[in-house]
Amino acid sequence: MFFIITTLKGNKMELINLKLSVTNCFLIKNKEKYILIDTGYEYEWELFCKRLYEAQVSIHEISHIILTHHHDDHCGLLNKILEENNEIKIVMSYLAKDLLLKGENDQSHGGGLINKRIKLLLSLSLKRIKIMITLKKFIDKKTNLKFPPYKTREKDIIILEETRLKDIGIELDGTIIETPGHTIDSISILFDDGDCIVGDAAANFLQFAGTKYCVIYVCDIDEYYKSWRKIISKNTKQIFPAHGEPFLVNKLKENIGKNKKKNMVMNK
Repeated sequence: MFFIITTLKGNKMELINLKLSVTNCFLIKNKEKYILIDTGYEYEWELFCKRLYEAQVSIHEISHIILTHHHDDHCGLLNKILEENNEIKIVMSYLAKDLLLKGENDQSHGGGLINKRIKLLLSLSLKRIKIMITLKKFIDKKTNLKFPPYKTREKDIIILEETRLKDIGIELDGTIIETPGHTIDSISILFDDGDCIVGDAAANFLQFAGTKYCVIYVCDIDEYYKSWRKIISKNTKQIFPAHGEPFLVNKLKENIGKNKKKNMVMNK
């Protein structure tokens, strides 16, 4: 079996990793309901439902979805999930609202691949090598960078600044913080016990290619590392990324600034 549900219990918080094809989505128990962090790609509906079944959680037990940002591998299933449970409230940055309505990953704010090795890997098709098969699956599904457009509803919750979860009706001890850099609308969820779900504000993916705990694509590398400094400054202990395994915050401290803008392969 290729999937294991990771459950962490501490301070009465239960965190379940719903591991999809390349994206970690997370479920967090909130009294009798669950909070879902991100949704995965549009094509992953059957896999998403399978993961919920394995976690013994019903879609009707989900009260909120927090989007770490608008990209297709994080919001692709929004509309499909709401078809099943329209009572769910979507929580997002105020900057995500218009981007979700466009239905495609925003590329209007510059940025590029983190280094030339990543570009090379994306151009290869070495199907006999397991890691290349995994990478090619990731890229083939991402090439169009589109997702079903989502129009925010009156019941949805728009985050304008750093916000305590309890202030938006989620009875958990934590705070939503702004962590831009990968995208302009990126947010993270920092719990008082030091666990931080960061979306793509950091990653543990393709380390052999020199990612150094960055995602492969960054909009603004300076803002990205500024967000790392914010995460570090708030006494974070453990990072839960959307791509790769959890890791200790010391990895951010050790790698901050190591990827340089001059080494990036920028959009033309």
